[in-house]
Amino acid sequence: MRNTALPECVWRREMLIFRELSGWNIVYGRRKTGKTFMVKTVLRGKAFYVIVTRSLTAIVRDERGKVSYEGIDEAMSKVLEKLGSGGTVVIDEFQRVPPKYWDALATQHPKGNLLLISSSMGFIHKILDSSSPLLGLVLPRRVGIISVSDAIASLASSMPSAEAVKWSLILRDPWIIPFAKNYVGRVEPWTFISRIISQLTDSVRALIGEVFGEEDRMLTRVYDATLRLLARGIWSSLKIANLLYARGLLSSASPSVVTGILEKLHSMGLVSKVKLWMTRGGRIYYKHSSPLLAIVYGLIEKLGLDEGVFVPQKTIENEALTLYSRELQFALGELLTEHYGGVQAYTILPKNMGDVDIVILDSKGKAPIASYEVKLGTCSRRDLADIRRRASAIGSPRSGIICLGGTLEPLKDVLEPHDIVRISLQNILKACRKELLPK
Repeated sequence: MRNTALPECVWRREMLIFRELSGWNIVYGRRKTGKTFMVKTVLRGKAFYVIVTRSLTAIVRDERGKVSYEGIDEAMSKVLEKLGSGGTVVIDEFQRVPPKYWDALATQHPKGNLLLISSSMGFIHKILDSSSPLLGLVLPRRVGIISVSDAIASLASSMPSAEAVKWSLILRDPWIIPFAKNYVGRVEPWTFISRIISQLTDSVRALIGEVFGEEDRMLTRVYDATLRLLARGIWSSLKIANLLYARGLLSSASPSVVTGILEKLHSMGLVSKVKLWMTRGGRIYYKHSSPLLAIVYGLIEKLGLDEGVFVPQKTIENEALTLYSRELQFALGELLTEHYGGVQAYTILPKNMGDVDIVILDSKGKAPIASYEVKLGTCSRRDLADIRRRASAIGSPRSGIICLGGTLEPLKDVLEPHDIVRISLQNILKACRKELLPK
């Protein structure tokens, strides 16, 4: 495999958006999605930056880059002074700032530019609560993992298109980039995951543990078990309810209770929802929002990696490939849905007829407009005929294959890696025009 260079960071469209931000905003999302790095990058030298520590001291960096360590009272006094004079201020880990300072902040509105950063998913509700002095003063902006289009386009500037598409899946989680530097261009991404799964298991546990830090212990166990089942590909609320009940984690096998749990995980940014089209037994396919977390959780759950069981390296790698392939189809479905301007969907066909990897519905979600199969290897005329047959069964007027390994013969309606890169760039251009151009 050709040796390639991994960029220091993966570019994302939010960098352009944050560069143009004005007024008062709060950026929030789960930890390790790159919020702090992104804000520091685009506002370097332009903002008075305050990081609030757990001990309620503050690390302060002024516009000239001078760093000092101060008490929270002194730091907040400087924040108020900067805002009062029309300056730009960033307060990182704002959830640690005691509420008594919120009223003082509110007195400065709408002076200056204020950007608050929070890694607590529950905290945003406190900011938007009817009793909050900041209600209506700050505009919330959620930051998740890097979009598929952004990751592919960014990586394609320093590596072949096929590798950019494949590695983009897991590098959407920016915290994994330092781990991957010595592997990109040398091994496949699923091989990389299998080789450092022990470290990844510890990292994911810590990451999810922080997300659930505000919840009670029993509820945390239920959330964790639900994430494990989703990683195995169990998406039905009925099946999840039965399994959680069998494990003694629920008092009854009620699907409605599980739906509430899934919706809570969705609000935390950990779970995403894909519409099911012409699928018996459900309307929503619940899955992990992060492909990387889905693969790691899947390996832990399927192979018992957190139970001290010895598992051969090849077994881990094969299972990682299976999980990777499933996540890739949903990620590329997200990319094509953005391209078409429709609604992402997925179809599980009856009678063991398989599935349709990517179904794109019209903007109202009422009818399919295109369907695609995703293949890591090479594609043939027979593969194309197969997806056409399945697409016809669900009423899709257009069908094709995303073929990352190239074609064995000239074929129509095949998207190869360079086509995916092109579509990614088009998606970025369209999104930035929509966000940045005057309304």
